[in-house]
Amino acid sequence: MQQNSMEYLLADFLQKYHGKIRIATLKMNIHRLISALADDEIEPKNLAAILHHYPVISARLVGLANSPWARSATPITSIESACIWLGSKQVKAVSIAIAVGSSFNITRCHSFDPVRFWSTSMLVAEGAGLLASKLPDNARYSTDRWQTLKTAGILHNLGLLWLADMLPAETEQAFKLTAADPSLAVDQALIKSIGIDFCTVGAWVGKQWHIPDELVAIIANHRKIGYQENRPVQELLVGAAARMVSSLFHERHVTTDLDLTAIGLEPELQQIIFEQLSKKLDSTKELARLILK
Repeated sequence: MQQNSMEYLLADFLQKYHGKIRIATLKMNIHRLISALADDEIEPKNLAAILHHYPVISARLVGLANSPWARSATPITSIESACIWLGSKQVKAVSIAIAVGSSFNITRCHSFDPVRFWSTSMLVAEGAGLLASKLPDNARYSTDRWQTLKTAGILHNLGLLWLADMLPAETEQAFKLTAADPSLAVDQALIKSIGIDFCTVGAWVGKQWHIPDELVAIIANHRKIGYQENRPVQELLVGAAARMVSSLFHERHVTTDLDLTAIGLEPELQQIIFEQLSKKLDSTKELARLILK
């Protein structure tokens, strides 16, 4: 029933804004990039070889490696050296963020905060990975799929980015609603102003871009609350990480996540991971500022 409701909302949304919206053309081949970065064990040399096909990303990564944020004692002049210094986890997250972000123009949506958007995305990716690493053996998320999980973290709010580009005035109105009522979540405000939430939109955009089905499902369903035995664990992990990061930005104490408890992550462990993310908040904001330059 819920799936049918989402499909109805999407159909109504597409009809209402027909002629005003389009699918942004990807300036970089994100399908190839996601596939190439899927190997968690990839060596820096091989990672650099992939990124040589993306000169804009390579240039930004070399610049990032030489920034005060990265604290390199000597100049870094090659993409391979940048991959070694920054670490593959950071390189992958930044690469996907640059590839996706380059396809959108969000300047007309004045309340859209790109630093907050991308720092949120990177922290959710980090948080989902941390949560997966602490799962008990009977619920463990296989390590060979961690990069998929982290990519889902980066892309989980893709729909919000697309809406800020395609429907800036309507998305601006949603941000004003949340500013007037902080208890109102952005997706709820979007339903009020546009008639649809960013998860449903993001999944639709992902399908048009031919992003793998597993990622599309996480984008669509990560905000749903409630553990079910047959529900994919990656949806729970990304959703829980997103709630933790939201609490960080709103300066709220994190409460016990019952979905995480249901899959074996006790409240004490949840708190430890939340504190780890809290310590990364400022540095991740600075990283977002650097990749947006």
